[in-house]
Parts: sequence; C-alpha cells; structure tokens
Amino acid sequence: MFSRIQMIEGSSIDPAVIAQVKDIAKQHPRVLVCLDSNHTHDHVLAELEAYAPLVSVGSYCVVFDTIIEDMPADMFPDRPWGPGNNPKTAVWQYLESHPEFQIDKTIEHKLLITVAPDGYLRRVG
Repeated sequence: MFSRIQMIEGSSIDPAVIAQVKDIAKQHPRVLVCLDSNHTHDHVLAELEAYAPLVSVGSYCVVFDTIIEDMPADMFPDRPWGPGNNPKTAVWQYLESHPEFQIDKTIEHKLLITVAPDGYLRRVG
C-alpha cells in the first residue's frame, strides 16, 4: 500500500527523472512498469533500457501502443511514429539482448482487444 503519492514531472528519459523513479522503485519489493509516452522507436527503447530493469521477477513491463506497427502507415500522418518506428519495434529490439524478459501472449489472448500486442513483457530472470 502506498503511504503517499508522488508526482514526477519531466521527460521520461531525462536522467534526473530516471533517478527519481529508481529511488522510488528501490523502496518496494514488487515493481510493475507501464510505458506510454512518446511512441517513437528510439524513445521507447530508451525507456525500456531505463525502466525495465526495475521490474521484479514475475512482474511485468507493459509497453502500450505497440499496435501502431500493425496499423496503416497513413493512420498517424501528424506524428513522428508509424509502422517501422514505434513501441513494438523497440520491444523487439530490446528483447534481442534481454533474455530476462519474454512476451507473455497469454494476457493478450485473454483480452478481446488490446493496444499492446507483444507489449506484455514478463520478467522471468
């Protein structure tokens, strides 16, 4: 149970913000991370590198909006992300060098609809 709520403001990949989140995570025995910020490949990959290591074994890092990879290229004409440059491509790259995480398809298969296909990363080691 949380005894207080703390707001951290700033870019999720700013070293000062990352340090604040790490300090909070150290205070808890079980950590789940949800990533839902700038949806470009590079930004999400930087978030994964910063925050996924905080996830407890058996818990999850949930990366939202991985569905962007599966949508038409013209779906987001005013955004810097789209097919080939999005959260799912970042997940796939991250997993190439982080065997301690696996995509958990069981969650995705239980849902009728999700914005996070391949985005439920279970820490297994």
